Amino acid sequence: MNQLQFELTTIDNALRRGTLNFTNKNKIIQTPACIAYTLRGSVPHLIADNLKLLPVDMVHVALEHFVEQKEPPSFKYPQGLHRYINLPDHLIFCDVRDASKLAPVAANTEKYVAVDTHGGVRRVTTDLWKQAITAYKPDWCATPADVVKAGEDIKTKRIKKSVDRTLRWLDDCLASSATDNTPVFGPVVGFHNQEERVRSATETAQREQLAGFVLNAFELDKDVRMDLLKTSLDHLPVNKPRLAYGLSTPESILQGVAQGIDLFDGSYAYKMTERGRAITFKFGEHMSAPKEGEKPEKSLNLWDTQLAQNFDTLDSSCGCYTCTTPHTKAYIHHLLNAHEMLGPLLLMMHNVYQLEEFMSAIRKSMENKTFATDTDAFMIKYNHDKEGSGMEGHEDEIDFESLGSPIKKNRIL
Repeated sequence: MNQLQFELTTIDNALRRGTLNFTNKNKIIQTPACIAYTLRGSVPHLIADNLKLLPVDMVHVALEHFVEQKEPPSFKYPQGLHRYINLPDHLIFCDVRDASKLAPVAANTEKYVAVDTHGGVRRVTTDLWKQAITAYKPDWCATPADVVKAGEDIKTKRIKKSVDRTLRWLDDCLASSATDNTPVFGPVVGFHNQEERVRSATETAQREQLAGFVLNAFELDKDVRMDLLKTSLDHLPVNKPRLAYGLSTPESILQGVAQGIDLFDGSYAYKMTERGRAITFKFGEHMSAPKEGEKPEKSLNLWDTQLAQNFDTLDSSCGCYTCTTPHTKAYIHHLLNAHEMLGPLLLMMHNVYQLEEFMSAIRKSMENKTFATDTDAFMIKYNHDKEGSGMEGHEDEIDFESLGSPIKKNRIL
């Protein structure tokens, strides 16, 4: 029996509702869904006990976070990655690269992918990948991909080479015993070349032992990104799941769902937390009607000094630990201003919860057959400019009177 079974429950043009059944873990995941983002195996700012309070079943683990040493300690741990990172009950998806970015590193070659680690640039070969999968025993994984990084003049020859390498590495990995008990997703590449995207998708789809596919939207121009992804998707089998990187914002997730993507990286929650922002947007039946002349932000800047005396919760309708305990906007603002680690922890718990609520609302909207109208309403209601960091230019607030002495210099971040 396959350890990963995918079943489509609803198909409406490109829209897909389905279930991922991990038979060895007896877990069923509703799709579309987000995979929680991790750094070195931990959801940023949270420990395992915090994660238990969140509706998170899946985490993304990047191999490049663990291979800074020549002989990675994680490879020597006998009980697998689940125990190594203390997430025994979660589903782990293992890929080579960080899900939130495509770090500019040295060029890839015929034999390896260059990755950015805490110890500098390292080379990930297919042999190293096999070692990792054998030691880690993830619930499912993806093979290395030669992803083209944007430049002033990317030649067709370079794109063809990337497709050839990715397919060759895929075959090498699939031939290994490391994948005997681990479902594998095959990477689909091709950058901005339509013909190569078709070739990559078509040839990857011919590997019938694959459990699904990974598409990469990093480095693609936003104006043509969805058209390029559609080119690849049109040549992939309908009955297997598709995961996409580079579609982490709410807007791009909605675009991806409309094109038939099933899984997304959950790095948006982390990015908002790092900027000191709390997710506040709603979707579908939970979203109030747009008001003429108003364009609210999708998130709240907790560095804003106007919140210093605001004793409301982040979101009165939110069921996360941060909002139900409750912790106020003023308190979290104070924690950020004091550079206390509890501030990002509370924000991260809220943001991860809200991102999961967003995906749940998308699935509900698809069931109600209102996804298109709900998406239009969402795009009309909210401000879709990039959400900046509240820390930029922030000056620490200091109560000089309570200190009893003047401060010569305020710290500016």
